Amino acid sequence: MYDRAKFFRRRQFVLGPDFVDYEGWKRVKVEDEYLLTVHPDLLTTVVEHDGNKAVMLGYAVDPYQADLTEEGILQRFVHSPKSVADVISGLEKLSGRFVLIVMCRAGLWLFHDAVALRQVQYCRTEQGAIWCASQAETLAEGLGLDYDEEVLSYRNMPAYQASKNGFWLLNDRTPYREIRNLLPNHYLDLRQAKAFRYWPVEGCIGSLSVDESIQLCSPILQTSIHAAARRFDLWMGISAGGDSRKSLAAAKEAKDKINFFTTTPTQVSMLVNDVKIPARLLPRLGLKHHNLGLQLMSQEFREYYEWSATWARERTGHIAYTMLQCLGSQATVLNSNISEVAQRVYWLPKSKINGEGLAVVSGLNHPFAIAEFQKWLDGAQPACQAAKMNIMDLFFLEQRMGRWATAAFSEYDIAHETFNPYNNRYLHRLMLAINERHRRNRRWAVIINHIKYMWPEVLSEPINPPDRILDKTQQFIRRFIIHKTITPWFPVYEYLRYLKAKRRFKRQSQG
Repeated sequence: MYDRAKFFRRRQFVLGPDFVDYEGWKRVKVEDEYLLTVHPDLLTTVVEHDGNKAVMLGYAVDPYQADLTEEGILQRFVHSPKSVADVISGLEKLSGRFVLIVMCRAGLWLFHDAVALRQVQYCRTEQGAIWCASQAETLAEGLGLDYDEEVLSYRNMPAYQASKNGFWLLNDRTPYREIRNLLPNHYLDLRQAKAFRYWPVEGCIGSLSVDESIQLCSPILQTSIHAAARRFDLWMGISAGGDSRKSLAAAKEAKDKINFFTTTPTQVSMLVNDVKIPARLLPRLGLKHHNLGLQLMSQEFREYYEWSATWARERTGHIAYTMLQCLGSQATVLNSNISEVAQRVYWLPKSKINGEGLAVVSGLNHPFAIAEFQKWLDGAQPACQAAKMNIMDLFFLEQRMGRWATAAFSEYDIAHETFNPYNNRYLHRLMLAINERHRRNRRWAVIINHIKYMWPEVLSEPINPPDRILDKTQQFIRRFIIHKTITPWFPVYEYLRYLKAKRRFKRQSQG
């Protein structure tokens, strides 16, 4: 039996003109028209000074002052906030997963962490009241809203019917027309009831060599992981891939405070590289590997899970249930996927950077996807041009990570808290400062050099090794010939991948 007070919309919040009557939830007054109702398992910190107030929902880590608690971090937001720019400056180097509300004489603003891993949905009622919540479903229930038919049509497209686990919402849309998602790099002015973009800005992306970037990025990752390992019952997911391997390398000094695991389907658990490689590598490093066989959700858990996340995905639910059964209800899981932000996952010819081109590389042939990507592009392009930032990097950060990945983080909240050491805007700046010819198509050399710099022994097992001889040959040609000698000067491989995606896109419309 699950305790309803603990598992109903776990780690969520509601902000609005009234408190919400949820059993056991905390109540915090921001000001007269803004009242917070917060789940008991969502850390809530309030600091006030001289009429100013800062409220943090969730946790933050300052890699440059790792001993600071949330209360210590919030001091910077209440002692000298003269403008929204002061708040933005104070957020620049923070890691963590949080929502931040700052009230001062100049205004009342709501921010979240760098990639919006602590999600915020918001809407304005006909009476002018502003409501915010962790998920759209909560607001829709209270305000009596119906699903948006346009979004329903997109959700029911054939590509998603074939594989519903890949579903993700786009731009700032939610299942309800009246409710919007606050995207990464945006803040909500609660007095104006409007979202504003604040990053990227002119001069934010500098120029660094690969070695310079690695030397500056490594301490941020290492200190963030060490701080998290001291604070939490930390479990790190390990696969055969490069992202989790880089996190493992960064965890060298904290390794004895971390548990390492892999989650796989039970029936093939010892037949796939994602289990076999960590199972060999970790003992060699003096660490224990936990293999968690995937368990299917119980009916009772499924009900709480579906209450907790709008259009919750099936496979994520099974993983969350497995985590809860194996790790307990107080675990924090280290996730590594944002590390791809500087790896140029998406590429388009300049002439094809439009709504349809973004839909092509995303594999989403639907009018809704094309229109929403174009709206996002129209809003993001001026900021990217001013910052001299490639729009495809921001697309991956705000749309793929900021919508697809963050949905999974919210779905996992019922089982565990999540920590991602790459969720740091200053870190993104340092990673993106490497010339893009070194970053195209997940450039192999950058990942390997970064791991070697932090802990070379973790490379004693290969990263994502193919099984068949043909695959091994193709991988060698791709990594050590095409990517090493051709791709840095001419993106031929990326162009071929684009043509393949375009053919698949056309087949979708025919099907």
